[in-house]
Amino acid sequence: MPHDYFDLCHTVSDDEVDAQAHVHNLQYLQWTLWAARDHNAVGGWDAAAALAKGLGWVVRDHQITYRAAAFGGDEIVVRTWISDIRRYACTRSYQICRPADKQLLCRASTRWVFVDLTQHRALEVPAEAAAAVRVRATPPPLPWE
Repeated sequence: MPHDYFDLCHTVSDDEVDAQAHVHNLQYLQWTLWAARDHNAVGGWDAAAALAKGLGWVVRDHQITYRAAAFGGDEIVVRTWISDIRRYACTRSYQICRPADKQLLCRASTRWVFVDLTQHRALEVPAEAAAAVRVRATPPPLPWE
Protein backbone atom coordinates (compact mmCIF):
# COMPACT_ATOMS: atom_id res chain seq x y z
CA MET A 1 0.00 0.00 0.00
CA PRO A 2 1.58 3.31 -1.00
CA HIS A 3 2.14 5.84 1.73
CA ASP A 4 1.17 9.48 1.27
CA TYR A 5 4.25 10.75 3.12
CA PHE A 6 6.97 9.40 5.35
CA ASP A 7 8.70 10.68 8.48
CA LEU A 8 12.34 9.95 9.26
CA CYS A 9 12.99 10.75 12.92
CA HIS A 10 16.60 11.51 13.80
CA THR A 11 18.62 12.74 16.77
CA VAL A 12 21.41 15.08 15.66
CA SER A 13 24.76 13.69 16.73
CA ASP A 14 27.76 15.77 17.72
CA ASP A 15 29.68 14.63 14.63
CA GLU A 16 27.01 16.29 12.43
CA VAL A 17 27.86 19.70 13.94
CA ASP A 18 30.41 21.86 12.13
CA ALA A 19 32.95 24.47 13.24
CA GLN A 20 30.18 27.10 13.35
CA ALA A 21 28.48 25.08 16.14
CA HIS A 22 25.43 24.06 14.10
CA VAL A 23 24.62 21.24 11.67
CA HIS A 24 26.58 21.51 8.43
CA ASN A 25 24.43 22.19 5.35
CA LEU A 26 25.50 18.95 3.65
CA GLN A 27 24.07 16.97 6.54
CA TYR A 28 20.56 18.21 5.69
CA LEU A 29 21.07 16.76 2.23
CA GLN A 30 22.17 13.44 3.75
CA TRP A 31 19.00 13.34 5.84
CA THR A 32 16.87 13.81 2.72
CA LEU A 33 18.63 10.89 1.05
CA TRP A 34 18.01 8.66 4.08
CA ALA A 35 14.34 9.66 4.15
CA ALA A 36 13.95 8.95 0.41
CA ARG A 37 15.57 5.53 0.80
CA ASP A 38 13.38 4.58 3.75
CA HIS A 39 10.17 5.92 2.18
CA ASN A 40 10.85 3.88 -0.97
CA ALA A 41 11.47 0.75 1.13
CA VAL A 42 8.22 1.20 3.10
CA GLY A 43 6.41 1.51 -0.23
CA GLY A 44 7.82 -1.84 -1.33
CA TRP A 45 10.52 -0.66 -3.75
CA ASP A 46 13.38 -3.19 -3.66
CA ALA A 47 16.44 -1.05 -4.41
CA ALA A 48 18.84 -4.01 -4.10
CA ALA A 49 16.89 -6.06 -6.67
CA ALA A 50 16.78 -3.10 -9.07
CA LEU A 51 20.51 -2.51 -8.62
CA ALA A 52 21.21 -6.17 -9.35
CA LYS A 53 19.44 -5.60 -12.69
CA GLY A 54 21.52 -2.49 -13.35
CA LEU A 55 18.62 -0.10 -12.66
CA GLY A 56 18.16 2.68 -10.14
CA TRP A 57 17.36 6.26 -9.31
CA VAL A 58 19.94 9.03 -9.66
CA VAL A 59 19.71 12.65 -8.60
CA ARG A 60 19.21 15.20 -11.36
CA ASP A 61 19.05 18.23 -9.05
CA HIS A 62 18.42 19.38 -5.49
CA GLN A 63 16.85 22.56 -4.19
CA ILE A 64 17.23 23.45 -0.52
CA THR A 65 16.07 26.55 1.31
CA TYR A 66 17.45 26.82 4.84
CA ARG A 67 15.30 28.64 7.40
CA ALA A 68 16.85 27.83 10.79
CA ALA A 69 19.79 25.91 12.23
CA ALA A 70 19.81 22.49 13.87
CA PHE A 71 22.16 21.68 16.76
CA GLY A 72 23.65 18.64 18.45
CA GLY A 73 21.05 16.70 20.42
CA ASP A 74 18.07 18.09 18.48
CA GLU A 75 15.29 15.65 17.67
CA ILE A 76 14.34 16.36 14.07
CA VAL A 77 11.78 15.02 11.63
CA VAL A 78 12.43 14.76 7.90
CA ARG A 79 8.99 14.57 6.27
CA THR A 80 9.06 13.48 2.62
CA TRP A 81 6.56 12.83 -0.15
CA ILE A 82 6.45 12.45 -3.92
CA SER A 83 5.10 15.71 -5.32
CA ASP A 84 5.27 14.78 -9.02
CA ILE A 85 5.93 11.80 -11.30
CA ARG A 86 6.74 12.22 -14.96
CA ARG A 87 7.73 9.80 -17.69
CA TYR A 88 11.43 9.58 -16.71
CA ALA A 89 11.59 11.22 -13.28
CA CYS A 90 9.88 12.04 -10.06
CA THR A 91 10.17 14.98 -7.70
CA ARG A 92 10.45 14.24 -4.01
CA SER A 93 9.81 17.06 -1.55
CA TYR A 94 10.93 17.43 2.05
CA GLN A 95 10.31 19.47 5.17
CA ILE A 96 12.94 19.18 7.90
CA CYS A 97 11.71 20.40 11.25
CA ARG A 98 12.32 20.41 14.98
CA PRO A 99 9.00 19.65 16.70
CA ALA A 100 10.24 20.63 20.20
CA ASP A 101 9.98 24.33 19.31
CA LYS A 102 7.82 23.95 16.18
CA GLN A 103 10.64 25.20 13.98
CA LEU A 104 10.78 24.50 10.25
CA LEU A 105 14.51 24.13 9.55
CA CYS A 106 14.37 23.79 5.78
CA ARG A 107 12.35 22.89 2.72
CA ALA A 108 13.92 20.86 -0.04
CA SER A 109 13.17 18.95 -3.20
CA THR A 110 15.06 16.47 -5.34
CA ARG A 111 14.37 15.44 -8.91
CA TRP A 112 15.20 11.75 -9.28
CA VAL A 113 15.64 10.19 -12.72
CA PHE A 114 15.23 6.46 -13.31
CA VAL A 115 18.23 5.11 -15.20
CA ASP A 116 19.84 2.09 -16.74
CA LEU A 117 23.08 2.17 -14.75
CA THR A 118 24.97 0.05 -17.28
CA GLN A 119 23.99 2.13 -20.33
CA HIS A 120 23.97 5.45 -18.42
CA ARG A 121 20.68 6.56 -19.89
CA ALA A 122 17.26 7.54 -18.59
CA LEU A 123 14.46 5.00 -18.70
CA GLU A 124 10.74 5.38 -18.23
CA VAL A 125 9.74 5.07 -14.60
CA PRO A 126 8.59 1.45 -14.26
CA ALA A 127 4.99 0.78 -13.28
CA GLU A 128 6.07 -1.01 -10.09
CA ALA A 129 8.05 2.06 -8.96
CA ALA A 130 5.14 4.39 -9.67
CA ALA A 131 2.79 2.00 -7.88
CA ALA A 132 5.01 2.04 -4.77
CA VAL A 133 4.14 5.69 -4.01
CA ARG A 134 1.24 8.10 -4.11
CA VAL A 135 1.71 11.57 -5.52
CA ARG A 136 0.83 14.32 -3.05
CA ALA A 137 0.54 17.64 -4.87
CA THR A 138 0.32 19.71 -1.68
CA PRO A 139 2.66 19.53 1.30
CA PRO A 140 1.47 17.47 4.25
CA PRO A 141 0.97 19.27 7.55
CA LEU A 142 3.96 19.74 9.79
CA PRO A 143 4.15 17.19 12.65
CA TRP A 144 2.65 19.58 15.20
CA GLU A 145 -0.26 20.71 13.02
